[in-house]
Amino acid sequence: MTNPFDMDEQQAKDLAAQLGKPQGEDGLKVADHMHVNNGEMSKHAIDVLNISEQDVILEIGPGNGGHAPYAIAKAAGTTYYGIDISATMVAAAKEKNTELIAANRAHFQLGDGITLPYQASFFNKVFTVNTLYFWQDYAQQLAEINRVMQPGGILCIAIRSKSFMEKLPFTKFGFRMFEANDVITLLLENGFTPMHVVKATEEGTTNSGEKFEKDRLLILATPVKGK
Repeated sequence: MTNPFDMDEQQAKDLAAQLGKPQGEDGLKVADHMHVNNGEMSKHAIDVLNISEQDVILEIGPGNGGHAPYAIAKAAGTTYYGIDISATMVAAAKEKNTELIAANRAHFQLGDGITLPYQASFFNKVFTVNTLYFWQDYAQQLAEINRVMQPGGILCIAIRSKSFMEKLPFTKFGFRMFEANDVITLLLENGFTPMHVVKATEEGTTNSGEKFEKDRLLILATPVKGK
């Protein structure tokens, strides 16, 4: 992977495209990098869901499915579903989680998020990490998440802040960036009651070995049913 703070415009465009929809061999490499780079963020997003026994969990944009075992291990009897826009990622996730799939604990499916192929009130917990930048239709996608969530369920949207993301050379290509208040407004306008925001910082390392600080925002909400 190229140092994210040192790339030419074409490299930035190519990386932005792969981050939005990883494809092919380059997509697999990007996904492996994302799994490591966003690992702490993903685990914290799972932690704040307070997963309980028998919970049915949905991850939107699981990438290579590397965090499915962590979510499933949170409590007995949990079932995990992952839906991703990339066929490359769905195949990689299935390959990585063969035992959990065989045990009927994990399921991966191709989908764009505009429609979710699940019945109403199916999930207790839903989370998504660093995908909000790429959503095609915020109102429709939040309406679908609301539809498939049980009353009292918890949604966690995890992002990096706009103030951090703007420093990266690739985010000017196809990214829509947010601060926490922007996400709260989006949720309020589209059938969710925000619960709270968890803000923290992490240390990152570029490929050249330089340390840098990156933030994470975990925005939690619960669906307003009947809307």
